[in-house]
Amino acid sequence: MEQKRLLLAFALSAAILFGWSFFISSNAPRTQNANDPATAGATPSPAQADAAQPATAQTNPSAAFNDNAPRRTVTVRTPLYEAKFDSRGAVATSWVMLRNQHSGLPLYSVAGDRTSRQPLELIPSEQDLKSVPENIRQEARATPLRLVTGDANFDALLAANSYRVTGVEGDGGDAKIEIKPGETRSVGFTLRDEASGTEVVKNLTFSADSYSVGLDLKLTRGGQIVPAAKLAVGPSIGDQGVPYYTFYSVAPEAVASVNGSAQIFYGANVHTNEGSPDRQVVGGTIDWAAIGDTYFAMAAVPPKPSDAFELRTAKYEHDVDGSKEERFLITALLNVPADGSTTRIFVGPKDHNILTTASAEMNRALPGRAVDLEGLINYGSWLGFISRPLAAPILWSFERLYNLTNSYGIAIIIFTFLIYSLFFPLKWRSSKAMKKAQKMAPKMKELQEKIKGMKQNDPRLKELQMEQLRLMKEGNPLGGCLPLLIQMPFLIAVYSAITVSLDFRQASFLWLPDLSAADPYKLLPILMAGSMVILQFITPAPSADPLQRKMMAIMMPAFMLYILWSAPSGLLVYWIVGNFVGFGQQMLINRLVKSEDDEQPQPPPKKNETKRAKKLGDARVSEA
Repeated sequence: MEQKRLLLAFALSAAILFGWSFFISSNAPRTQNANDPATAGATPSPAQADAAQPATAQTNPSAAFNDNAPRRTVTVRTPLYEAKFDSRGAVATSWVMLRNQHSGLPLYSVAGDRTSRQPLELIPSEQDLKSVPENIRQEARATPLRLVTGDANFDALLAANSYRVTGVEGDGGDAKIEIKPGETRSVGFTLRDEASGTEVVKNLTFSADSYSVGLDLKLTRGGQIVPAAKLAVGPSIGDQGVPYYTFYSVAPEAVASVNGSAQIFYGANVHTNEGSPDRQVVGGTIDWAAIGDTYFAMAAVPPKPSDAFELRTAKYEHDVDGSKEERFLITALLNVPADGSTTRIFVGPKDHNILTTASAEMNRALPGRAVDLEGLINYGSWLGFISRPLAAPILWSFERLYNLTNSYGIAIIIFTFLIYSLFFPLKWRSSKAMKKAQKMAPKMKELQEKIKGMKQNDPRLKELQMEQLRLMKEGNPLGGCLPLLIQMPFLIAVYSAITVSLDFRQASFLWLPDLSAADPYKLLPILMAGSMVILQFITPAPSADPLQRKMMAIMMPAFMLYILWSAPSGLLVYWIVGNFVGFGQQMLINRLVKSEDDEQPQPPPKKNETKRAKKLGDARVSEA
């Protein structure tokens, strides 16, 4: 789940710091909307539920509409992406990302490498879904931009008939539109049936300089606008070349702005939805709904907030070289007006700068709206409200350093030096507090032993307790932890910036082919753990017990090694450089704070040595 594991690591680290100091000295993903009317009772599968809807008198399930338009494939190519549309159903069958609008760099799938680049396809193809069982294949191929009304027979006709295409050359055969920078083009898909009085119009407007698409939608039956039209977003939008999904490579999930806040809905949770497996209805004020993975998403923004959307999933096993992974196709069906008004569609990277620009475009196109698509980025379930405002200036800093160095790896190193220099005063204060607590530990232990054996009415008890409070105040080890904990939100913000920034995706550095992916040779995790062990041994601790220090020096690095074993290389570069900078700072601090009081007291002389010294002194006096 998005960032849960690393945040848990930070939380446990903080608990260890506080808990360890205290005793020596004295799952869930972001909230999902529970407003689910579908859970009132047991509900059949999505396909069965649609089939259960009664066909209207105007719909003949065995007959096609009488438009008889030829089936065509329309390809729309802009400098940013290439999309393909099938006139049968007027749906999108392919959406390939070509370029990062913000950086201008080309985009490729993680399935390839430097010598064999693969196109970055966002929509699952038949080849991608070869592992999907036949009984759910039809539901799995519920392509984006299809229409759903709740009448299974009518929906089947909308999906099975070919629409007439306007805005392209010729009346038959495949068509291709090339949109050059600065241009805007429209493609229309129209389906009419006079016998049933049905008219469907989908008009798509593309801009060469934007990832946003305008969708004018009109759906009427018997001359009346269909009030319950739903637009499909998905299924499972994301880089289809990802071989396996991990904690750091998020599987496609649903994200929606519900009642003013972004919420995540995981496929596994929808699949096991109590009372309604593979189906969940979410009510409230819905500003937008989307499906996306770590870096890319498709979002639909209606002209006015919707009142509900529905999620559907289909479970299957993905097979790569004989290794199977459980996956969930997830689709969002968003209630949209079908009166000809414009619904905005965003298909592109979940990049801070790109989403900020897209939100501004939509707010201009949809008067009265305040769309914020940056909610697509998962900045953390627990401290997202803190890390989100910090992530923007951090990304800005990385971008400026990259412009100077032409390397994101070097940019991370320079940024780490700057940040650790900024936090040096906190580290200084922390070390001094820990040093003082370490000195007070033996006396505190002695007082505890005395107090333990005293009675409550002993007149000396109060005096010893006051002395204990004085020592705790003077050598409070928590004073050493608090400055470190102040850095925690910033560390999480750096993690968020590195793991969600499109700039680090497929950016190489030294032997690392991709700073957003794990080190293929696992050298960085091992180096990180080793540097943590060294840093633990030279950092002052509240306890002077060597055994306890050794345990802490081994347990914490081992725990972080497990957490960060498959972490993005860029994050590990930041962590390792930070450890080395911290090592140098700690050596300097240890040298500067060293004083005569820090020296260990000399052991008292033995009795024999005392007598011998006395005899020598007496002899010298006699000689004198």
